[in-house]
Formats: sequence, structure tokens, C-alpha cells
Amino acid sequence: MSLAMFRVMVLDLWRDRPALVMTFLLPSVVFLIFSSVFSGATGLDVKLKIAVADLARTPASERLAKAFLADPNLRAERVRPQTLAAVREAVRSGRADAGFVIRSDPGAPGTPLVILADPSRAVAAPLTEARAREVLQQATPDVLLARTVRDLHPAIGDLTADQRDNVAIAVEQLAQNPKLQPAIAPLFEHDEVAEAKRGGAAIAYYAGAVTILFSMFAATHGALTLIDERRSGIADRILAGRAGMGPVVTGKFLFLIAQGAAQAAVIFATAQIVYQVPTLQHLGLWSVTTAATAAAAGGLALGLVALCRTREQAQMLSTFVILILAAIGGSMVPRFLMPPWLQDLGWWTPHAWVIDAYQGLLWRDEGAAALYKAWIVLAAIGLGGFTAAQVAARRIRS
Repeated sequence: MSLAMFRVMVLDLWRDRPALVMTFLLPSVVFLIFSSVFSGATGLDVKLKIAVADLARTPASERLAKAFLADPNLRAERVRPQTLAAVREAVRSGRADAGFVIRSDPGAPGTPLVILADPSRAVAAPLTEARAREVLQQATPDVLLARTVRDLHPAIGDLTADQRDNVAIAVEQLAQNPKLQPAIAPLFEHDEVAEAKRGGAAIAYYAGAVTILFSMFAATHGALTLIDERRSGIADRILAGRAGMGPVVTGKFLFLIAQGAAQAAVIFATAQIVYQVPTLQHLGLWSVTTAATAAAAGGLALGLVALCRTREQAQMLSTFVILILAAIGGSMVPRFLMPPWLQDLGWWTPHAWVIDAYQGLLWRDEGAAALYKAWIVLAAIGLGGFTAAQVAARRIRS
């Protein structure tokens, strides 16, 4: 009997080709995608986008700027115009992960280098400084030695003529042979691009990330009733009527939008109460963003479920799609920590648009002019899934 049941289960799986593919092929695909996402998050493959400005315009600062821009471990670009305000705006708007400003000659007294970062990308600042220190050692070792000698003057006093000659020779040798690396004096000042409660940017980020992730799960659970109605025979009776399945799918879509909006309201109310995320202060634009988010989740879930023949297929496929979109879109790991090709791929997911829209609204105080693209993309995803569900529902046959 046991062997007979084993044989029945094998045959059932073999005959259900979609389930066979999702059982044995999709796990390997999930592994490859997750390994790419999380290996990038270790920092080995991180290539930060850096906005660079050279305010000093000296030979040493230009040498440093060119070396920094040429660093293959970064995606560094000069801002136009080259001002501190332009760098700050690039970081604040999310166009750059961090800013690198040379505000005075690297060899001059004081703190010549400024690193600007958004608190929501806190790790970007130390990573940028680490890369800048390495570039400094490679490109301007002579400047570093001169700074070290000058900084040591209060402790060791004036140098003799011979000592000064030796320092000058060492500086010249370092300029010609950068492999000789001196000790590094403090050079960096860190600055944040926004005034807000510490951690607020990260809270806004993960509020959006959690909202779209659980909206997808909840919408899938609601969309599965399409298959339940098909299996119970309710769909046959509806199809026998004049209206068909169209109004049923529309009603489910509207319910999923309302459910997603209510779910988001609970999440952001918690964020407002516990972490002072300014949801009520942006209630109008938040409502539009939330409606677009719920529409994208509901439409996508309906479209996926309507294309499956069995509940098992729908559950496995929807779980696969939700996990992959969440990983690539930034719900699990911040996208700026991923390899560049994965960051670009993330814009094909609703998650990236949702997270960016909520963070732009609640952290960067962006208005409709900056958010409308996300609204359009999310609405298009929702309408596309809804349309696919309508077409599939009309073809239902028991």
C-alpha cells in the first residue's frame, strides 16, 4: 500500500508539469537570485554612487579628485555646478549614495575633506571614507607626509635645516613613488543631509518595505478565492449569468485595494506613534501613494492567481514571485548595497518604487512633482494585473 501511494504521488507530480517546474527548477532560480543579492550586501561588490565636487581647485585637490573619479570600486561623478549645495541635493534626492567634497587643499591645515550621507544609508559614509583613504594613499602620499610633519610640529618643535631637507626629499620621493605610504592625519568631516530624528530615514524606508511586502502576501490570500470559487462550482453558476465573472474580479480588486490601504494605515500609524514618522503631516500625498501601492499589490496578485489552474500552483508561484520581488526590490536588503546590475533590475519591481516614494515623501519632503512617476508605475502594474485577471476569468471552464 505504501509503495502504491508513493507511485500515485509521483505520477501526480509528473503529470502536473507547472508544479514539477516550480518544485525543482524555481528553487535553483531563487538560490541564484538571493545569493547575488546577499553577496552584494556583504560589501565586497558594493559600488556606491558618489557625487564629487572639488571646491579647492588646486593641483593636489585636482589630483585627488581625478583619482577618486577613476576608482573602479566606485561609481563617482562630478556634480554640476561643483558646489557643496549641489552635492547635498544629489544625496538628499537619492541620486547619489554619498557625497565627497574637497573644500580646501588636502595639504593645507584644517579638515579639507567632507563626506555627506543620508542617515537612511548610514553605511555609505564609512564605506566612502574607506575608499577615499585608500585613494589618498595611492594618489597623494606626498601631501599626507607633509600634513603629518606639520601636525607633529607642536610635539617635536622646529625641524633643523637638515631635517627639513630630508622631509623635502621624502615628499619628492613619495610624489614619484606612491607605494611609500606615510601615516594619515585626520582629514575627514562627516555631515548629514537632513535634520531629523536619528533613525527616522531608516524607519521610513522599512515602513515602505514592509507595507509592500505584506500587501502582496495579503492580496494573494484574497486572490486565491478565485480558485476556491472555481473548485466549488460557484464560478460555473456565475458564468451562466449575464454578467459573467467580470464584476466578481472587479469587486475582488476593489476589496484588495481597500485591504492594502487599511494595512498600510496600521503600519504607518505605528511608525508615527512610536518613531514620529510624519505620516499625518503628509496625509494627502501619503493617501495617493498608499492607494497606488495597494492597487499594484492587488492587481499583481489577481493576475498571478488567475493564470494558475490549481490552488497549489497559485500558492507556490505567488510565494516565489513575492520573495523574488522583495529581494530585488529592496524589502530585504537596501538596494544601494547590491551590485549595480541588481540595483537597475530593482526598478522593474513595485517594491523599489513603493520604498522610494514613501521615503521621498516622509523623509525628503518631496511633493507630487517627484512622486508622480512612482504613482504611474504602480497604477500601471495594478491595472495590468487586473486586466490579466479579467481576461483569464472569462476563459474559466470547469
